[in-house]
Amino acid sequence: MPKNTATEFMMTFVQSYLDGERSRLDFDLDFNHYLIKHYAKMKRANHDLAECFYFYIVEEGFDQTEGLSNDQHKKLIQKQFNEFKAALRDGFL
Repeated sequence: MPKNTATEFMMTFVQSYLDGERSRLDFDLDFNHYLIKHYAKMKRANHDLAECFYFYIVEEGFDQTEGLSNDQHKKLIQKQFNEFKAALRDGFL
């Protein structure tokens, strides 16, 4: 896991949704707030890691969820979170 508290926070936030600790409504309402709050710090700490998170989780995940059922929403976020973590494991960063 990245040694960056802002990135760790965002990853934990996403994981808490995937683990069922928060509802879709809570996730959808809070995600952008927390991203705005933490993204600049994420970029300062590790620009490439922040961009990777943004691509997989925001652009290819969160931004594509409008109109999806709750199950489809969670499956898409899970898929993109797995893609992000795979990029980390594969040494992308």
